Amino acid sequence: MTEPRTDTVADPRFRHLPDSLWKSLLLRAIPVLIGAMVITFSPDHSPRFGFTVFGAVLLWTGVIVGFESVGIPNHPVRPLVFARSILTAVTGGFSLFMATGGHDWATAQAFILTVSIWAIITGLIELAGVPICRRKRFYASEILLSGALTLLLGVIVAFVPPDLDAEYGGLEQIEGSLTASVQAVGFVGAYFAVLGVLLVIEAISLRNALSRRDRELAQEENRK
Repeated sequence: MTEPRTDTVADPRFRHLPDSLWKSLLLRAIPVLIGAMVITFSPDHSPRFGFTVFGAVLLWTGVIVGFESVGIPNHPVRPLVFARSILTAVTGGFSLFMATGGHDWATAQAFILTVSIWAIITGLIELAGVPICRRKRFYASEILLSGALTLLLGVIVAFVPPDLDAEYGGLEQIEGSLTASVQAVGFVGAYFAVLGVLLVIEAISLRNALSRRDRELAQEENRK
């Protein structure tokens, strides 16, 4: 009597995925988690600092996503993934340029515009690929989570007033003030932290699913 096929083998989302995909997700998690820690433990939340961390993370991420776009056979949304990688890498390079000395273009307003424009466009590109992936029965969990979170970042940062400068004060008379750059860089740090954790969880879950798939496919071959 033939044993029933398990869910992992029967699920076409996993059948043709390369084993390296979970490693790519993990590689994408590394820079965003590093960026989150740098922002969290740094007292400097100036626009120039924000451009530096944001640009470095995006440049690394853009390169990795670019390899994803060409490394997965028959990817149903390859043009969208490739466009996302180019946009991310270019934005990362632009941000690093803005962070360099010799000019005074690294303002809070410039940082807010850069982050919000990149995040909104990138989030929409990712979310546009979700229904295509589902229609083609392709693994789309990471794309949905990343797209929704990135779009949310863009919307939130877009509403940060560029001229924000509110003194802390209060009953405890805390020194300093909440500026636009402090708030925008803080939002980026929070985004990096959440995205990094989600990517690690997705990578581990996908690795386990692909391992089960390989074992079950081997069992199928042995039964033939």
